[in-house]
Amino acid sequence: MALLSQTQVRFYEDNGYLVIPAVLQDNELEPVRRVITEQVDREARQLYAEGQITDLHEDASFTRRLMEVYHGLKRRSIGWNKEVFSQEIYDLGMHPAILDIAESLVGPEIQFNGDYWVRTKLPNETVTTFPWHQDSGYYGDPTEPYHLLSLWLPLVDVDEHNGCLQVIPGSHRWGLQPVGRDEDGHHRPTEDIETRGRVETLPMKAGDMFAFHNLTFHRSLMNQSDGIRWSIDLRYSAIGVPLEWLFKAGLNGFIAQSAAHPALVDSWEGWQAKRRMAEAARSR
Repeated sequence: MALLSQTQVRFYEDNGYLVIPAVLQDNELEPVRRVITEQVDREARQLYAEGQITDLHEDASFTRRLMEVYHGLKRRSIGWNKEVFSQEIYDLGMHPAILDIAESLVGPEIQFNGDYWVRTKLPNETVTTFPWHQDSGYYGDPTEPYHLLSLWLPLVDVDEHNGCLQVIPGSHRWGLQPVGRDEDGHHRPTEDIETRGRVETLPMKAGDMFAFHNLTFHRSLMNQSDGIRWSIDLRYSAIGVPLEWLFKAGLNGFIAQSAAHPALVDSWEGWQAKRRMAEAARSR
């Protein structure tokens, strides 16, 4: 896949987001779906061993099994990171088409930030229905001057019914806005930001990509379907952008591409070592 066109890059710079269709084919999504399936199975078997469920629901589909396993339990999950840490996630983060897009938007010296998330968006679940927010609101005020690129990929087709995303074009130019918190712990802006710009709704196909800036206001709608809206978001920045808040959480990333110093690019084994060192430091 070629680098983004100048028109696409200009659209991103002007609007703070870009939707890129058909970045990955369905078979290229399968390794990540397999990792998710394995984690769902671990969750089911742990709950079964604890006596919290009596059925593993092994015959349920990819979009229904976790929902069936959690049925009747007070289980809520915003997303998975360490639960799905794997070479498959590393390989996705290093996919040439994805790195091409990252290079077009952050430059050729690229770090994978480490705070990827598989989103477990169950039906009618408020905790995974994020209100309007800017990612830097969660990262912290010191990140406002930096460009932290998010690349969101749906693993199933998404629309208004199962909880697609919405965005306010140009809102990345507003600066970091003040927020409060709701009952789920989500950030909510203290003003009605919809009065400041138009809302774009983003139905997408599995394998499409939504790229957006850390100051761009976006939200996800409620999943009103009868299945899970699985997705994964990856984050990138230019090498040298500080990521201390991630290191403190043990979410170390890796050097994904360097034209100036290609020997710095981390292997899967190198990323594993960084994560182990981060966990060891946190446990001291």
